[in-house]
Amino acid sequence: MLTPEYLKNLPENIIRIMQQLEDDIIADIARRISGNLKLTATAEYQIEMLTRMGYDIEEIKKELAERIDIASDELENILKEASYLSYENDQELYKKGGKDLPPLDDNLQMKRFIEATIQQTKGQFKNFTNTTGFVDNGKFKLLDNFYRDTLDYAVFQIGSGAFDYNTVLRQAVKKLGDSGLRTIDYKSGRSYHIESATRMSIMTAISQITGYMSLANAQMLGQDLMEITAHAGARPSHAVWQGQIVSLSGRRGYLSLSDIGYGEPDGFKGVNCRHDWYPFFEGISEPAYTKEQLENIDPPPFEFEGRFYTFYEANQKQRQIERAIRKTKRELIAYEAAELKDDFTATSIKLRRQRELYRDFSRAANLREKLERTGVYGYNKNISSKSVWVERKEREYLQKQLPYVINGEKGFIPTNTKFEITKIIAGGNSGKKLRNADNLAKKYGGNPQDWIKKVGKIESSKYIFDVHWYELNGIQYEAKLKYRREKK
Repeated sequence: MLTPEYLKNLPENIIRIMQQLEDDIIADIARRISGNLKLTATAEYQIEMLTRMGYDIEEIKKELAERIDIASDELENILKEASYLSYENDQELYKKGGKDLPPLDDNLQMKRFIEATIQQTKGQFKNFTNTTGFVDNGKFKLLDNFYRDTLDYAVFQIGSGAFDYNTVLRQAVKKLGDSGLRTIDYKSGRSYHIESATRMSIMTAISQITGYMSLANAQMLGQDLMEITAHAGARPSHAVWQGQIVSLSGRRGYLSLSDIGYGEPDGFKGVNCRHDWYPFFEGISEPAYTKEQLENIDPPPFEFEGRFYTFYEANQKQRQIERAIRKTKRELIAYEAAELKDDFTATSIKLRRQRELYRDFSRAANLREKLERTGVYGYNKNISSKSVWVERKEREYLQKQLPYVINGEKGFIPTNTKFEITKIIAGGNSGKKLRNADNLAKKYGGNPQDWIKKVGKIESSKYIFDVHWYELNGIQYEAKLKYRREKK
């Protein structure tokens, strides 16, 4: 048995590896497209470009294969560790019911099943090398075909004289950020983002292992009743049976395997399901949740910008914004690699607005800002700093309305009011330590060393305002008016 919290975090290390792979490939292809488009002046150069194109594809595919091999080794370690932990947890649980589960090393059939499932999953993982590419105009193309077709069309556009170099380059590299690295499932014809495919592969493998393990252990020890774990934010179809007791034999008064959709893609132990189960002993065990606790496991609905959200819907919305932020960061990686400065600037402003929406929605939903999920590995500190700098160069402003009361007089400083001067007064390169950086990181996310405190001056026709706030990655938090004085 594995807890929902453990299962939630299980894929994260490998996903980070795959995100790094995706972003390095996006930057690499963007640089190669930019470099090759400069070789279109003469027929001689076009021949050289064709030669280089073949070399480029081989280099990219070699890098892809090497990274996936690294991820496959990590996958094996993670699945083995999770399998042994699940079995050890089952041993402890059965012991409470007076039943002894033999050590896993003595259970050769179980060990063979675990190893077979791990090797099968590693094989699927390594097959990403042959099924990886990008979506172009709604159609999936393998990596080499995408690169060749994109470059061919870009050369044609420039040669026609209808488009200038920057426009053609922008259109070509934007496809990289829009699509992201994807993998095709030839059986269904559907392509998945590399992160989703990775998460699905890992969760499917561990569900197969723990599902088989639980049933085999129960059959070995004559255990009929199993209690399902529960967690807040479960999808509605799973919320109806989470936390309840299941009878493997179908006894009346309990849920059956068909009631929980066991064996179905959208049921218990199905795609991306974080539920598990453990033995329930009549006369000994007490249910982990009462009926009332299960009915109120989610926080109450809330309103944001005129719409009400359940806790499940809020989590889905937060994931949606996170995906949008990662997509924008992929675009920045591509524009930076292709040296498209104007597009980098415009996209930096777009990223700032997305971050503000993410912050405001997460606060309204009372959800932790999972900044690790909005991160893109290749979007390193150099690109991040440059993005924030160019966005601020466009405009230093107050990101959210700031109400205040001075001597009984109520007022406010409007959103987007421009600062005349801003300065870092703690953290960053200020030379002064930000004392509550750890608390800010715990409350809002991010790394403590990345938090700063700033002061800014705003002038109206009558007053001068000094505003203080904390900041992370260009987003303002806890803005306060320190004082207001009349202009002389």
